[in-house]
Amino acid sequence: MSRKKLFVLFVIVCLTLAACAPPSSTSTGSAPLSDSQPVADSSNPTAVEDSTHANDGHSHTSDVDLTNLEVGDGKYSTSPQTGYVYSCMTSFNGGGATGTGNWMNGDGTWDATKKAVVDGSVTWPSSFTVSLQGDQRVFTGNDLPDHPTGNFPIDPSDDAYAVDRNPNSIQEQSITLSLPTNPTAATQPNCVGGEVGIMLSGVVIFSAFDAEGRDAVAHEVQDGCDGHPQVSGFYHYHSLSDCIEDTSTSGHSSLVGYAFDGYGIYGYYGEDGVEVVNEDLDQCHGHTHGIEWDGQMVEMYHYHATHEFPYVVGCFHGEPAVRALSAGEGMGGQQGQGQDQPAGQTQPTGPVGGEQTGQGQQPPQEAITACTSLSAGASCSINTPNGAVTGTCGTPPNSTQLACMPAGGPPP
Repeated sequence: MSRKKLFVLFVIVCLTLAACAPPSSTSTGSAPLSDSQPVADSSNPTAVEDSTHANDGHSHTSDVDLTNLEVGDGKYSTSPQTGYVYSCMTSFNGGGATGTGNWMNGDGTWDATKKAVVDGSVTWPSSFTVSLQGDQRVFTGNDLPDHPTGNFPIDPSDDAYAVDRNPNSIQEQSITLSLPTNPTAATQPNCVGGEVGIMLSGVVIFSAFDAEGRDAVAHEVQDGCDGHPQVSGFYHYHSLSDCIEDTSTSGHSSLVGYAFDGYGIYGYYGEDGVEVVNEDLDQCHGHTHGIEWDGQMVEMYHYHATHEFPYVVGCFHGEPAVRALSAGEGMGGQQGQGQDQPAGQTQPTGPVGGEQTGQGQQPPQEAITACTSLSAGASCSINTPNGAVTGTCGTPPNSTQLACMPAGGPPP
């Protein structure tokens, strides 16, 4: 073979090998987060280089059984506890659903696929803005959602009426709220009142409890967007609304709202695209890793929505800027809270929040009765519509009464 032909063959082989070679590590695009990259703790979020980490190509998947969810009745604690609400309120004396839906399995679980939905599709003149002003994120709105709601009060002809006769009407509110743009961790987690944050739909999100201290998502009937009004007309959620879009279809969920301590609330899916469950999260229902925050990738703390109780926020990782936006009858507040309480004003630490009623100073009578003739530290149980809740006899905060405190509270 001639020298010229050999040279031509050599060139062809080289070109073929180059075309099959893997791309160079110096090609455009960002590398995944690694231990060698800048990392910030939740107290001081720092930008990292990765701009694709929050949506890394893993399709969303779930192993959560929506037909067999544990009911969260009585799962309040007086210290942070995974799977519980660290509640400022330990007495629940208000109202709630009057019946038991056929979605309650009778064994302490419930079936979300069978739950009734309030009829109707009512649209509202929603107004909601979020702006950055210095080191504050400022929210203004009217609490009217950017999606349709059901008909409230619930009509007697609605099948939901047999279980939940919510008599309240949705009313326009006036919300002004400022949260830190770069929240910092508190020395100790903080208890939550009746409300825990605000969602990107412009709607307030309440804790997992109804006014009777039961699992509101399991017992109460909401509309097709998972909302309903309380006594002052505040439309609200207790869990992530199906009408708030998770704009990420793979990898980590997108931001869906903000807790009252300023930290972000993200959707159901973690970094690998798999739906998160309680065991993936800490005592406040959050964790720390790389997320998109104000257009940058940062390593910081954040909350996740789950289908498991307590659904969104179990306690505040940081210092809450406010503890309630709603006011009026049924708040269960202290120190003169009531209809004249300005929206957005910092509330006193203690039992606060939309649907709850009563003074919140004494534990429920059932809890007191359960410890009659028993001493502190003794085992006890409280009967609920979904079975017995076990605990130990102790003295809750702001009370002189020995009462049955559910498992998950601190030792008495």
